[in-house]
Amino acid sequence: MIILYPTETLYALGVNALSEEAVLGVCSLKGRDASKPASWLVRSMEDVQKYAQVGEVTAGIAERFLPGPLTLILKAKDTVPEFRRGIDDEVSFRISSDPLAQKLIVDYMEEHGAPLTCTSANISGAPTLPTPGEILQQFGPKAKDVTDIIDDGPRKSLATTIIRIVDDEVTVVREGSISEREILECMKEMQS
Repeated sequence: MIILYPTETLYALGVNALSEEAVLGVCSLKGRDASKPASWLVRSMEDVQKYAQVGEVTAGIAERFLPGPLTLILKAKDTVPEFRRGIDDEVSFRISSDPLAQKLIVDYMEEHGAPLTCTSANISGAPTLPTPGEILQQFGPKAKDVTDIIDDGPRKSLATTIIRIVDDEVTVVREGSISEREILECMKEMQS
């Protein structure tokens, strides 16, 4: 089951983030290297804490910007299956502010007890198009693998800002909807 769903920035593809078979399926659809990790959509920071190390800096940044267009890359706990960890034993998370994405993840985690992947809905390396119809056209014959579609009109925003936080050290991996300046200002406020 692959779900095409909206976030506050772009459309995403969701499968059970803890199922190796499901993750391989979404990688096949995207033409993406299976060793490249995909973010997880979760309900809250409580969910993040089940799977990753959350220190004071992470908690402070999350309080300021989440739910919202921010992806957190954090050190994985032992609760994360080996196949889902990045090269540096990390996993990334999204807590979307989109009402449909929020409802989806609440219902999904209640039913399946697992997060969903939150990987961009596109062929790897191609742009993420704004509507489900255009996205499905991009996938061509593989579009049949998408079993559920939540269409909420066009989504065309900057992608999420991605930050890595390890041992309370913050690195901006990709600047997106939230500027690096906003992240740095938040950190300064926490230190004062």
